[in-house]
Amino acid sequence: MEASLLNPNQRYAAAALFAIALHHSQVDQARPSTPLTSLAEETISEGVSIGKRASVSDEPQLWIHENSGLLLPVFRFLGVDNHAWHGLKETAGSSSQVRHHLGSFLSFLSDLKDGPSSEINDKELALVKAVDAMVLSMEGSPVSYEEASASREYENKCRGKYSRTATTSESNETTKGTSPNMSIKEKTYNRVGGQTCDKPVKEATLLSYERKVTILYSLISACLADDTEGIGNCLQQRKGYDARHRVALRLLATWLGIKWLRVEAMEIMVAYFFMDSVKGVNEEKRKTSEVNWDKWKRGGVIGAAALAGGTMLAISGAAGAGLTGSKVARRIGNIEEFEFKPVGGNHNQGRVAVGILVSGLIYEIEDYVGPWEGHCNNLERYALLWESKNLIALSTAIQDWLTSKIATQLMIEGAMLTVLSTLVAAFALPATLVTASDLIDSQWAVAMDRSDKAGKLLAEVLLKGLQGNRPVTLIGISLGARAIFKCLQCLAETGGDNAGLVERVVLLGAPVSIKDENWEAVRKMVAGRFVNAYSTNDWTLGITFRASLLSKGLAGIQPADDGLGIENIDVTQLIEGHTSYLWKTKQILGLLELDNYYSVFRTTDAEPAKKKDS
Repeated sequence: MEASLLNPNQRYAAAALFAIALHHSQVDQARPSTPLTSLAEETISEGVSIGKRASVSDEPQLWIHENSGLLLPVFRFLGVDNHAWHGLKETAGSSSQVRHHLGSFLSFLSDLKDGPSSEINDKELALVKAVDAMVLSMEGSPVSYEEASASREYENKCRGKYSRTATTSESNETTKGTSPNMSIKEKTYNRVGGQTCDKPVKEATLLSYERKVTILYSLISACLADDTEGIGNCLQQRKGYDARHRVALRLLATWLGIKWLRVEAMEIMVAYFFMDSVKGVNEEKRKTSEVNWDKWKRGGVIGAAALAGGTMLAISGAAGAGLTGSKVARRIGNIEEFEFKPVGGNHNQGRVAVGILVSGLIYEIEDYVGPWEGHCNNLERYALLWESKNLIALSTAIQDWLTSKIATQLMIEGAMLTVLSTLVAAFALPATLVTASDLIDSQWAVAMDRSDKAGKLLAEVLLKGLQGNRPVTLIGISLGARAIFKCLQCLAETGGDNAGLVERVVLLGAPVSIKDENWEAVRKMVAGRFVNAYSTNDWTLGITFRASLLSKGLAGIQPADDGLGIENIDVTQLIEGHTSYLWKTKQILGLLELDNYYSVFRTTDAEPAKKKDS
C-alpha cells in the first residue's frame, strides 16, 4: 500500500494527526457548536483547550483509548513502533498545545524534510493522477437524467395535490424570531454565524497536494484493512469501516484543505485495491471499471483470502453484498412489511458508506422513494419500505381531517394559531381541537407503535452488519425519523460498542418527545453530525402527536437540547406544513451540506451581507 511512500518518521506523524483528529471528533460530537473554530487563526505557540481531560490513562470511554480498538490497528498498519503508541495517545488526548502539536506533525510530514527523491515523487504523482481520474468519473455522473426527471415530476405532483391544504392552513402564520424581510439566504447564513471553522490550518500549506493525498490514502487504507492481529488481552474485535474513523478522516481532510469528494474517491480506490488483491488479479491487467462484481456478490470478500502480511478488506458491502438481498426476521410483533429498495445509481461501485432513507409520511407507495430522488451524494442509498398499509391509512385520515368542515372552520376561526404556544406552555388543547383530532387517534396510535418496532428491526439490521459493515447515514421524515430515533435508542440499550455503526443522522419533522427520551444516549450512537430539523408552525404534527407527550416538548416543532451536540435547524420558512417535507427534503439536505464536517445550513453561495462603499 501507499504507506510505503512515507518513511517511518512520517508514518509516525501521520498516525499522530489521525489520533488528534479522532479525539477532536469525539469532543465535537458532544459540542459541535464550539469546535476548533479558531484553529486556523491562532499562532502556533498558543494551545487550544478542548476539554477537561488531560490524560487518556483513566478515560476508557474515549475513542483514542485502547479499549475502543480504533487507534492501535491504524498504528499497526502504518508500522508505528509499539513503544510509541502510549505517547501518541497521550498527545492526542492532551487538552493543551493542540495547535503546537498539529503544527509540529504537519511540519514533520513536509516535503522539505525528504530531500530529493525522484522515485517517491513519481509514485506520489501517479497516485494523485489516479485520484484525480476517479474524481472526474464521479463528477461526471452526479444524478442520472431519469432520476432528475422523476424527482421533478414527483415534486410537481406533490405540490399539486398537497400544497394548497398546507398553504391555507399553515404558511400564513407568523414565524417567531424571523424578520419578515429576511431572506432564506440571510437566515441560513446567520445559522452558521460566519464561522471560518472549515478552513485548513496554516501549517498545511507546508505540504504539497501530492503529500496530502498520500497521507490520507495511507490512513484510509489503515481504516479499511481488516485487523487480524490484535495484541495481548485487549482489544475489541473491530468490525468493518468504523464510522468514527470516517468522521476523523473528515476532520483531518478539513485541516489539510482536501475536499471530501477526493477522500471518497480514495476510499473507492482502496476498496478496489483490496478486492483485486484478494481476488488475485494481475495488477498490470487490472482495470477498475472491469471488476466482475457478480462473483463478489456470490462469494463476498471477508475471509476470502489474505494480502501479504494478513491484510484483508474489513467491509463486504462494497463488493455488492447489500441490504436488498437480505431477509430480516420479523420477530418484533405485527411488522408485516420491512424491506430495502435501492435509490440512485451508486450500487455495486465500491462505495464504502451507506445511506438508509426512511420516509414515514406515506400517501402512496412512491412516497417511500420520491423524497430522496435527485439528491446528489456518493453514498450507496437505500429507501426503507415499511408498513405501507398503516402509514397510508394514517396519512389518508390526516388528509381527510384537514379537508373536513370542522378543520376548515377551525382554520377560519384562527384556532390553529393557539396550538404551538399550547404545546410549549404545556396547557390543555382547546376542546374543539381535541374532538377533531380524535378522528385520527386510532390510526396514529398504530402507526406510532409500528414505527417503534421498525426502529428495533433497523437496529437489528445494523448490528448484523447487513449494510456490509460500512458507516451508515440515517435520514428520516416524520414517523420515519421516529423509527431512526428508536433504532439509535435500541443500539444504545443493546450493550457493547455500537457507536461505530452510524456516521450521521438527520431527523425531519420528528414526532419524538424531547424530555421523555434519552437524547444523550442516542447522540452517543452517532459518530458525526446529528441534525434535528423542525418547523415552528407544523401544527398538523402537533395535533396528531398530542396526548401526554405534548407537555414534554416535541422535536419536530422545536429545538432539542443542543448542549448534547445536536444541530437544531429551523426550517419554518421552507416548510409550508408537515406534508411539504415530501418535496422539500431534497432542498433541506442540500442546504445542510452534510459532507461538511462542521455544522452547516446555508445555500452554496451564502455570504454575509456586505456594506457598500460610501
